[in-house]
Amino acid sequence: MHPRVLKSIIIIGTAALYGILCRILFALPGAQDWLQIVSLGFIYTMPLSLGGLVCFLGYKLDQPSKFWALGAPSLTMALLVFGSLLFKIEAAICVLVASPIVIPLALLGGWLMSLILHKWDHSKLPVTFAVFLPFLVTPVEQAWEAPHETRVMKNTVMIKATPEIIWSQIAEVPPIQRDEIPAQWIYHLGFPRPVAAMLDHPGVGGKRHATFEGEVSFYEVVNLWEPGRKLAFSIKADPEFIPRSAFDEHIIVGGRFYDVLDGTYEIESLGPDAGCILHLSSTHRLSTRFNDYAGWWSEWVMGQIQGSILEVIKQRCEAKAGVLASNQ
Repeated sequence: MHPRVLKSIIIIGTAALYGILCRILFALPGAQDWLQIVSLGFIYTMPLSLGGLVCFLGYKLDQPSKFWALGAPSLTMALLVFGSLLFKIEAAICVLVASPIVIPLALLGGWLMSLILHKWDHSKLPVTFAVFLPFLVTPVEQAWEAPHETRVMKNTVMIKATPEIIWSQIAEVPPIQRDEIPAQWIYHLGFPRPVAAMLDHPGVGGKRHATFEGEVSFYEVVNLWEPGRKLAFSIKADPEFIPRSAFDEHIIVGGRFYDVLDGTYEIESLGPDAGCILHLSSTHRLSTRFNDYAGWWSEWVMGQIQGSILEVIKQRCEAKAGVLASNQ
């Protein structure tokens, strides 16, 4: 093996081991009071530190170059991110969400280290500080509670059916076959598909049991019941009763960082024979230190989930309306 190739493997491998060690330590159950995966210290600072470590080792063990300053840091981070997906350490959605942040930050860390090394060529202080920086930032960060933010996600669909037909399909949702659900990216990423929503009795106080694939259940209590017009319910997601295999541990519904609080169906009639617009909205709680970024992704995910549910209802309502029209 060529000596430079061997050096590259050693350098990138050493930095990768640092990243793996950080992932292990930040996920230790006993360290959750001062280290967290979903934190600025890990998501933002760790990639910077890893990029700086790659650059430092490259400059010291090989030679200064743009590859060690810019190419190798992002390459190492990319290998770690997609390796975590390959070995099922992280869920596909987490890899998708994290990649646009951690890979550029690793590149930035390498570039900053290259600037520092031009001034302090023989000093090990910068890389020592970089390596320990995530473990210094995160405990300080944990001293302050993450901000809570609520967002309302809205989807609509046009349905050529009467309000009465639509109501019959939203008060309860009979079991959904897989071929009824439109193809969506989120389901390819491993999110459970909707299965059914059953109601124990009509009216305010009725309990809806919404089920998804993977034995995921949500318990909903009806707090507004206006047949043919509006249905609203609060949602209870208990993370203790949601299988860990159904969601990534960091985005589990009802957990520390994310929750779904309520849902509302509203039927807007467009007049006789004109059909209706069905609105579906839900309120979500975000509790991270990067709610703006996390909120964008949660809106994308929930938009696809709610959109697919509305499409199922549309197909069923229009099929039922067609049957009724043909029998007249």
